Amino acid sequence: MNHMYCRAAGAKAVRMLTPPETYFAQALRYIRVDAEMTPEALALAIDMAPSEISRLEHGYRRPRYDTMKRLAKGLEVPCWQMVWLAEQLETGVRADDLSWPPSG
Repeated sequence: MNHMYCRAAGAKAVRMLTPPETYFAQALRYIRVDAEMTPEALALAIDMAPSEISRLEHGYRRPRYDTMKRLAKGLEVPCWQMVWLAEQLETGVRADDLSWPPSG
């Protein structure tokens, strides 16, 4: 698996997941912003540290299925919609061109 490394000036290198994992990160942030929730509000709703929400949204963490279900519950969307959006982003569809939420 390929990884990118991000390093701020003088900081320790941090491993970032590369696509396709980052598409879920983009989808998570898109849905959270669309729901008008802050990372802190989402974290509080699902009993997760705000820093973990940030790591997920920036692609530093790959969520497990149970984490995806918690995120979906906190965002009040079905889990499949988060996956659908990530798949749409992976195919190159711009978030601005999507009809959100999807029907189904």
